[in-house]
Amino acid sequence: MKVVRNEAYIRRRATIGNWAFPIGYIILILGLVTSLLYPQLALIPVIAFFVGFGLTQIGIYYIHRFVRPDRPEAALTQALKGLDDRYVLYHYMLPADHVLVGPDGVRIFTVKWQRGEIRCRNDRWSQPIGLLRWFLRWMAQDTLGNPTREAQQEAEALRRYLARRLDGKEIPVRPVIVFTHPEARLDIEGSSVPVVHARKLKEWLRKEGRGSALPRELQAALEQILPRGEE
Repeated sequence: MKVVRNEAYIRRRATIGNWAFPIGYIILILGLVTSLLYPQLALIPVIAFFVGFGLTQIGIYYIHRFVRPDRPEAALTQALKGLDDRYVLYHYMLPADHVLVGPDGVRIFTVKWQRGEIRCRNDRWSQPIGLLRWFLRWMAQDTLGNPTREAQQEAEALRRYLARRLDGKEIPVRPVIVFTHPEARLDIEGSSVPVVHARKLKEWLRKEGRGSALPRELQAALEQILPRGEE
């Protein structure tokens, strides 16, 4: 399998995460110290709180996605390792973050790293956790959101992108929701988008998720318009 990454994009965002979080944390501490030592300067701690909190949240966002060893790009690459050279995996190169192009079409992967039990009932997602754990996850930007809607939006953006460059030719773009945390437990009923754990993703692609082969002319057209590279 060939892998094409937008290395500059990943590097810039990793740098933002590595700097924004500690700087924000320092600003929060300085604001607290100021409020204790100089209570007459009431405005400075308020400003420090909002600036520091904002920077820490930005830092957490980018650390999750571009710094952690189990970040989406790294987890997907590992999960799909071993696919043959007919497949190309794109990270942050296209309107969808993670795209696999193969002889049977195009797939986009919406990656989630939540742990514990994850439920989906007819495209309605939830995690059965208490209020305190929900708040802590919200602070850590670890909430589930709506993976179905995210996947469908990314797939549609990529469809439009390909159609513009292929003179309206239709390329199947199939969204897949992938959970990467080893402790994720999936309870899925009625999802309009396939949901797979990363450890089963390669097997799923070879069996249940396998599509019909694209006509050779469409495969050739895709090769012409997409970036090239290999791991």
